[in-house]
Amino acid sequence: MRLEIRNINISSILFSSVPVVVFVLGLLGAVITFFFTPSPAVYTMTIFKKFLAIGMYSLMYTLLVVALLVFVVFVYNFFTNIVGLKGIKFDIEEINQEN
Repeated sequence: MRLEIRNINISSILFSSVPVVVFVLGLLGAVITFFFTPSPAVYTMTIFKKFLAIGMYSLMYTLLVVALLVFVVFVYNFFTNIVGLKGIKFDIEEINQEN
């Protein structure tokens, strides 16, 4: 079976698990940045400031990445729907599983 993605809803990016996954990845990156490989500016920070910095870093990372994904979806929809270029195609085969 051949499938082609012609349109991606922006709400499917915003209201799905994608922002949560991006937030968790940002949280992991912030923990590594502020606790495991700190710069000299981070040495003088109290534990409260470090946790506040981790939260702000994760939130800004999520906002920037989700905004980038929304822009990419907008550009993809523009080229597939308005310009008329072909979308991403998938060849899917059904596999019979014998138990």
